[in-house]
Amino acid sequence: MVLYFIISFVFILLTGLLFSPVVLQVNTPNNHYLLRWGIVRTQFIPTPNDLFLRIKIAWWHRDFSMLKLMAASKKKSTNPVVQKKSTKRTRSFLSFKRMKSVIRTFQVRYFHLELDSDDFVTNAYLYPLFRVLSSSTCKLMINFQGRNQCSFEIRNRVASVLSALIF
Repeated sequence: MVLYFIISFVFILLTGLLFSPVVLQVNTPNNHYLLRWGIVRTQFIPTPNDLFLRIKIAWWHRDFSMLKLMAASKKKSTNPVVQKKSTKRTRSFLSFKRMKSVIRTFQVRYFHLELDSDDFVTNAYLYPLFRVLSSSTCKLMINFQGRNQCSFEIRNRVASVLSALIF
């Protein structure tokens, strides 16, 4: 009985992770950088002196300093393993067609770009192009005030990527 409970719990957990959306949100004006998958949430928090990585899993959370993580000494192995290069060419699993189908599984919910190239002539040339390319979910704007801002949200599911790779 306990074994059936454990197996069903693991099955439900894996199914939930397989079909829960993976969301990437970036908002540069508010310094909001978030990656969310199910109950796991990863957030980058920039400060003037450091960049923090906040990981939340359900009710547990932990902050890590990115400078300390990058500055930590890396141990080198004493016996480097030398691998021989194979002369036989194999066909790549990720062909152009598969990569194209994987890229199509991503959904861009919104994309807002506000750009200033610091050149009035370039801004004037880009203005009609951005005006034509803008839509309800993709807003492209040129300003002459020196602001460069970007915000977007991208969603996908692991099941969608796996089905694009398999079929």
